Amino acid sequence: MSDNSENSTYAIPRYDDLKRQYDGKWLEEKEKFQNQLKENFQGLISQFRTGRQVVFELTEGQYTDQYQKAFRELFADTGYQATIGEIERLGSGTKKSRKLIVRLPDCYNGTA
Repeated sequence: MSDNSENSTYAIPRYDDLKRQYDGKWLEEKEKFQNQLKENFQGLISQFRTGRQVVFELTEGQYTDQYQKAFRELFADTGYQATIGEIERLGSGTKKSRKLIVRLPDCYNGTA
């Protein structure tokens, strides 16, 4: 093992400090993700889309569960019936995805 001065001066951070750093990074990612969902949602409603609509296609990965929770948190209003679709294969590759779906109200249904 070589004596690398860079490694010898490195101090292992406290676990709690590292956890706060990781949590902060996730909060940044969550905000970016939810902003993308909002932008996609706004596009759907500006076109007066109705019924079940895919608001995002989430590629399966290490943090898929956290992204799914962030989706459900953003669409907590039960009227939207936020749904996470079944796993689908993308193309001929090994990548997998899930559609994040919301239900939008009917337009021009005569209830006005």
